[in-house]
Amino acid sequence: MTKKRTLIMVKVDPPIEQETEWNNWYNSKHIPDRLAIPGFLAARRFTKVEGISQSFIIPGEPKYLSLYDLTNTKVLKGEPYSKLREKEASLPPDSFENITFKLPGFARGVYEQLYPEQGEYKPPRTKFVFVVGHEIPRNKQKEFSAWYNTEHIPTVLRVPGFVTGRRFVLDEREIPPMLGSGGSLPKYLTVYDVENEKIFESEAFEKASVSPWSTWVRSWFTRKMCTLYHRIYPEE
Repeated sequence: MTKKRTLIMVKVDPPIEQETEWNNWYNSKHIPDRLAIPGFLAARRFTKVEGISQSFIIPGEPKYLSLYDLTNTKVLKGEPYSKLREKEASLPPDSFENITFKLPGFARGVYEQLYPEQGEYKPPRTKFVFVVGHEIPRNKQKEFSAWYNTEHIPTVLRVPGFVTGRRFVLDEREIPPMLGSGGSLPKYLTVYDVENEKIFESEAFEKASVSPWSTWVRSWFTRKMCTLYHRIYPEE
């Protein structure tokens, strides 16, 4: 059976006094080292967009978000990645490789793609992502997926500005999550590629989530993350 596509999500606040140097290291060293490993398909970094109405956004998320697309979880258990992690762990305690895991809000989760089940994904040239995370009662997970896959995502993708929508579930057994002080990860994750920060202003968006089924589903799920981010890497 073919392993499903994998997404790594990393959230973190920067080292305040070294933010510029840290960003330079992240873009010029940390990401290229991973993209050189077979199975790492793409890497993107984002900063949180401020000033969005709390009607659409849950506040409190870290400033920086990284998304890595992988062929599957086996990449993270292979020799090339293991050697890279061993090399980074051997560096001095004050190296960015080591202090990043201890930064405020640090959270790293490995997610398995649920939707769409098939088809290749190539990151579009859009500069924003809208990321939503949920916790779902165990006895409601099938209905949640049915609603999301057959009604919610197709409706949202008809809203001008929404380009792609993918759903994931946290792969806790294969690769346990890593959480620092204040870090948190949702069990279920949806990532939308969007064109701009004005997607919430349209009448089409307001109507996209209004239906009897949507009202019923929202009566029992918990939204844990809902944030808009602007891409900073790769620059275009």
